[in-house]
Amino acid sequence: MAYRNYVADALMILTENTDRALSTYRHMVKQYNELITDKPKEKKDTRTGEEIAADIVKKIAKKG
Repeated sequence: MAYRNYVADALMILTENTDRALSTYRHMVKQYNELITDKPKEKKDTRTGEEIAADIVKKIAKKG
């Protein structure tokens, strides 16, 4: 894993430097380790029970 992180970071720096030289600077926002270990955040449902029920009724009414 350490080797993969090292190679990925080295390639990221190499491509960033090349992009800067060509004036087309685009870079990766995250490092390799962050990309493979980040889990998508679960979206919390903050609606009340009545709001959820109203949404279900609306969806059923649309499908008729």
